[in-house]
Amino acid sequence: MTPRKIIGYALVALGFLLIILLGYGVIEPFGDFTVANDLGGLMRVLAPSVAIPFAIFLVGIALARGGRRR
Repeated sequence: MTPRKIIGYALVALGFLLIILLGYGVIEPFGDFTVANDLGGLMRVLAPSVAIPFAIFLVGIALARGGRRR
């Protein structure tokens, strides 16, 4: 197993862990919830908190899959 795949799998696990910790309330999301007065506003406030772990997860998937096949 190459170091690239190991790092990829570690990033996938980290992305899952961050989403789980956000879901259980162990870590606080970014943003101010007092400005959100409807569901759309709440989603806009939560977007950065969910997008960062999701981006980490996607980078991990890209690294774990490997490069382009020729």
